Amino acid sequence: MRRVQLKAKLYRDLDHHDYWIAWSRNIGWVRFPARPNGWAERKPVVELDALHLREVSLAQAFDTDLIEAFRSTLFSHTA
Repeated sequence: MRRVQLKAKLYRDLDHHDYWIAWSRNIGWVRFPARPNGWAERKPVVELDALHLREVSLAQAFDTDLIEAFRSTLFSHTA
């Protein structure tokens, strides 16, 4: 069985500590609250200042449903 990699990145916006920024090729750039189930409240990001973004591990947003959302998107495209 081939191992499927999750192609997503997670960032912390230094100006908005209560939000995560995520990116994937399938979803694009989104901002969502850094709280349980925050992914359900995601919104597309229109403007980003790369100087204020710091990439972090996807595991840091474990309770927001981010990882599950990217996995379901990934598997729906590979099925």
